[in-house]
Parts: sequence; C-alpha cells; structure tokens
Amino acid sequence: RLVHSQRQLLEVLVDFWHNHFNVFRETDNTPPYFMSYDRDVIRPHALGNFRQMLEAVATHPAMLYYLDNANNQVMGPNENFARELFELHTLGAENYLGVQDPTQVEKLADGTAIGYVDNDVYEAARCFTGWRVGDNYGEWEEGVPSNGLFHYHRPWHDRFNKLVLGQYIPPDQADMEDGRHVLDILATHPGTARFI
Repeated sequence: RLVHSQRQLLEVLVDFWHNHFNVFRETDNTPPYFMSYDRDVIRPHALGNFRQMLEAVATHPAMLYYLDNANNQVMGPNENFARELFELHTLGAENYLGVQDPTQVEKLADGTAIGYVDNDVYEAARCFTGWRVGDNYGEWEEGVPSNGLFHYHRPWHDRFNKLVLGQYIPPDQADMEDGRHVLDILATHPGTARFI
C-alpha cells in the first residue's frame, strides 16, 4: 500500500504518525486491534487536526492496552500512558524539567507551565483514570460492555481536583472532561509544536 499508493504524501505521513504514536503489535491484547488502529486512527487523522488525533489515539484499544491505560483506575493509577503522552506524543523529553515543585515552574502568558515535571505526569494519569476498554467478557463488572471498544468507566475515575501544567482541573467534572482538558493543554502547548 505504501509503495503503490497514488497519495505518497499521505503515506509518508501515515508512516511518520505510526512511528510517533507507536504501539507494539505483540503486546497482550493489542494484535487484534492493530489493523483498526491503522485504519481508524492513523490514516484518517494523518493530514488532519492534531488535537483530534490525540483523542483518537488515547481512546483506541490498541493504545489503551499497549500503555496500560485499560487498567488505570482511582484505586491504583497507572502512569504509563500519561508519561508517554508527555515524553513521546506531545512535549517530548526536551520540555521535561525534572523533579520540581509544579507551582514554582515558570509560566507562559496564559498561566500554563513552560514544561512538565514528574507531578504533571502523575496528575495526568489521574485525569485518564476510567478510560478503558469494554472487555468485560466474564461479565463480572457491572456497567462494562463486552464489545472490545473504548469505554469510559466512571466508577474507576478519580473525581477529585488536579493540577496539570499549572492548570487547575476542578473536581466532579463531566465524563472524560479531565482527560480532554489535558489533551487540550498539550495540543496547544508551544513545546508540543516545537517537538513535533
């Protein structure tokens, strides 16, 4: 497909975005989703809006399984996806400021931190709790479908307030709003534009 396509710019960008938003197809539960990830996430967004692509990546089962966000819940937040979101998908290692007090990080004109610290990753992981896959095949979790698609599971979400890149995220927001707020901040951050 890459070699014979009449749309070579698209194919170059598809290759670029596949590498940028990498999933390893041999990871547990990821192989059945690899073709869907290419068809439904990478290809439709390769020439489109970066913010929309971020959410498509974040909600696709291939990425949810690959970076363990499918298991991210308030009782034990998993930072794998949040860390990769900052380090690889958006701001990059060049905007990492190490272990600092997040309230002391220099701010941009809009009040957003100029870079990220470890605490931003931990807080972002809390924002993405409950973003999982509808994989309740044993039917032991009430309210979780068995369809293999993205599922927001409210009981798993950390509903308390958070602070990400200097931006206050209030408690008890609408479904998925915490995670979407983080994606908004990262997609419009000048550090992301430079890194990409």
